[in-house]
Amino acid sequence: MSIDASAQVGPRDAAPGHGVGEDRRATTVAGGTTGEVSWDEVTVDGHRVRYGVAGSGPSALFCHGWGLRPNAYARPIAAMAEAGCWVVAPSLPGFGRTPELPADERTFAGYGAWVGRFLDAVGIGDLALVAGHSMGGGISTAFVHHQPDRVASLLLANAIGSPTWALFPNEVRTMVQRPFWDWGRHFGGDLLQSPRTLRLLPTLLGDFVPNMVRNPLGMIRTGEFIRRADLVAEVRSIAAHGIPVTVVWSDRDGLVPRSAFDELRRAAGVEGVVVEGSHAWLIADPDVFGEVAISALVDARPGTGTGVGTPVPVP
Repeated sequence: MSIDASAQVGPRDAAPGHGVGEDRRATTVAGGTTGEVSWDEVTVDGHRVRYGVAGSGPSALFCHGWGLRPNAYARPIAAMAEAGCWVVAPSLPGFGRTPELPADERTFAGYGAWVGRFLDAVGIGDLALVAGHSMGGGISTAFVHHQPDRVASLLLANAIGSPTWALFPNEVRTMVQRPFWDWGRHFGGDLLQSPRTLRLLPTLLGDFVPNMVRNPLGMIRTGEFIRRADLVAEVRSIAAHGIPVTVVWSDRDGLVPRSAFDELRRAAGVEGVVVEGSHAWLIADPDVFGEVAISALVDARPGTGTGVGTPVPVP
């Protein structure tokens, strides 16, 4: 299945926000859709964690990518909410003002366990949909793998999780073999290849720069364990558990290669979805992300994730 990211998506009614005051509410308008993302805080492991919240209906989770915060994803979160969910999107450990995990927990499994504790703190049990972009896709995979009975559907957008970097005749190169300079080269090229993403550069830098200034070593440490990601077995296990997995990739992504997308979709037993755009396509084209979220919700495993989350009041 292939989706043209340039397709126009008609307007939908905006869903109401939950549990926060008007002074902490941010309105976003994206390509004909209007959504509302609010911001709140909750205590996890003794630390305050800021998170976005939007929509109404069955509960859903969104996990952001490396170097960013949920702020940069306000438009995709709103589009996901308009698909029919009450979405929560935390600042993951090591990003925003959320402290890093301890060294022995700085793994995908450790991040996945933290996500479970965050959901408990905001009063969410089952989830209709778990979605993650890039690093957030790997974290979403780890969370769903360890708590499969809690989730009805998984959506992986340009997700980290395959150990394959490149395929050559008679040779397979792994992500660990990929030099750091190559990541940087493709990151810049990813922005320049997409005029729509380039226009969002101030938004992306508004997240990336504070993270880098506040915790540069933490950013490097997180990047190192990402390079060692191998979640193919976990994706295969999730699919075997009966949880539908939607694997999405964009046709100009230089950060997560086609070979990695192919490996994950084969593990999930699906054809996968290819959209038009660069690595950050869902930020540039949130309407298309909303359409993918709707499809994932339609395919969701019945009988799971139908409950509506109850926000925990902030003292």
